[in-house]
Amino acid sequence: MMKLFASKPFWLMAVVSALTGTLSGCAQVSSAKPGTPIAEVLKQYGKPAVTCPSKDGGRRMVWTQQPEGETAYAVQVPKSGLIEAPQQVLHMQSFNVMSNGEVWTREMVHCQFGPPANISRDGYGSEEWIWGYRYMAAGDDAQMMYVYLGVNGASVTHFVSQPDPERNSEVLGRR
Repeated sequence: MMKLFASKPFWLMAVVSALTGTLSGCAQVSSAKPGTPIAEVLKQYGKPAVTCPSKDGGRRMVWTQQPEGETAYAVQVPKSGLIEAPQQVLHMQSFNVMSNGEVWTREMVHCQFGPPANISRDGYGSEEWIWGYRYMAAGDDAQMMYVYLGVNGASVTHFVSQPDPERNSEVLGRR
């Protein structure tokens, strides 16, 4: 039995299978064509991380690579059930929507960007809840968008982008 697992063909097949699954998961819903029925999208790409009702009576669905990846794709599904084009939502322009003058609730952030890569508390006096979203800025610059949700975690007080501490050699103390 041990020889089966030690054999190269079995090991190679396992690695290829794992990589294929990982790679197919990376690009997945981003390649869905507008006008595709949502049932087909769900069958092909699986369940989204987030599904929220839209103001127009449809749904917004978010497939994400968080906590380790830097992309999340949102798909608007109007009442017709035919999807609109998938949109990558983890980038600076998308985050700036939180500056539109509305009070952004925790639920709105969750529906807009999906689940965060991490959730923490600010230990520097304010004790605000912070949701961190990993993303890539121009020039393949690994960043974290920190969304501060107040002491009670209910609504956005501010947000700030900083180098991803886990992926930036200067932040990690290496040069």
